[in-house]
Amino acid sequence: MSEANVERGAAPVLALAAAALVLLVAAGADRIAQHALGSYVITALAHGAIYLIAVVHMLRRPARGLDLLLILCIAVIMRGLAMTAPANLTTDGLRYVWDGRIQWAGFNPYLWVPADAALAHLRDAVIYPGINQKETAVTIYPPMAELLFALANRISDSLRGIQLVMAVAEGVTIMALLAWLKADSQPRERVLIYAWHPLPIWEFSSMAHIDSAATALLVLAILAVVRHRQGLGGGLLAAAVATKYFPIVLAPALWRRGSWAMPLTFVATLAALYLPYAWGAGRGVFGFLINHLDNEGYGAGYGFHIVWILRDFGLWAPTGPQYVAIALVPLAALALWALLRRRADEIRPDHLVMLAAAFMFVTSPHYAWYFGWLVPLLVRHLTPAALGLTLIAIAQNAPGNAQWATPTFFYTMIFGGFVAMACAEFIWRRHARR
Repeated sequence: MSEANVERGAAPVLALAAAALVLLVAAGADRIAQHALGSYVITALAHGAIYLIAVVHMLRRPARGLDLLLILCIAVIMRGLAMTAPANLTTDGLRYVWDGRIQWAGFNPYLWVPADAALAHLRDAVIYPGINQKETAVTIYPPMAELLFALANRISDSLRGIQLVMAVAEGVTIMALLAWLKADSQPRERVLIYAWHPLPIWEFSSMAHIDSAATALLVLAILAVVRHRQGLGGGLLAAAVATKYFPIVLAPALWRRGSWAMPLTFVATLAALYLPYAWGAGRGVFGFLINHLDNEGYGAGYGFHIVWILRDFGLWAPTGPQYVAIALVPLAALALWALLRRRADEIRPDHLVMLAAAFMFVTSPHYAWYFGWLVPLLVRHLTPAALGLTLIAIAQNAPGNAQWATPTFFYTMIFGGFVAMACAEFIWRRHARR
């Protein structure tokens, strides 16, 4: 960016938005501490509205000299405030701490349910009582996630250790995004799209979901591929997949056709991560994942939002396997399109967003944090529909006792809204081209 396009000082609108967001994050932390989850959701959605103003202003105005510094400082402040809130939005962190604890005690988390008598000496009054399905479920998390849980446990045998590791992962994501923007000759101020978004602030840094680490590894993999390092990209992509499985859907948009470097390092890294745990667990190394999916209704079908809505309105709806077979057709077509409709060594940010958004639409995540990995992709290719999807997803944290907080309402609002926005965006772009 030339010096002529950079003005002194931070943009006043950006500074005002920053001040408002800091106040809203502080209020949100207080609402979570008070278990006022309905008020928290309203606060987070208000955060999203002001965030949108900041994004539009950042995209439409020339960069100012202190804009990037302001963006990064406010990102750190908001995450620090959010981390003061207790983990009242989820119990996942308790399982993370437990898995890290038992590994240091010599137990394979894929073999032992928390309630097993052999682990009685590891129980405490803070972590153990709140673990979800502790009587029936071994861990559902892949091996890279388990290694990170063990690392966090060395820092602190508590939720604070998990929080610190996930906060570091967020820092890695932001630094990798800045490097990606620089490599593509894009304004680095676009990092605001991720850094000020409410979803990673609350779900990654505050609630410390493992998705934070998976997202960091994914962005590092993309950066490696952008720098034409296919082998490193394959290893990092494998580490991301072995943290949370969803990044695999971006492989067709990252692989350089004709090169074996990425596939080979991908397979080798996965093997290196899985083998130590599979040595004792065998097929059990995939843990409670399939049972967990059944518990969420995916096996029966109603876990998929489209199926739920069809059934709720008394229409024909496919079973879980039927829906998967149907959904795989467009997903496979998009993957093939993303693979072939570009130069062999070209990285198309729009392809990355398209694959991620399509995957989210058909898989129907039930929890807000599952949408977080889509946000950094928008830094390079921002689409209103995908951005709206990530912001609306915050409403899934609304308490279930609210009369309006029915599954049908959420599914229609989140995914019906996404389809409506995507269609409107398509029409607008087509009109603009004409």
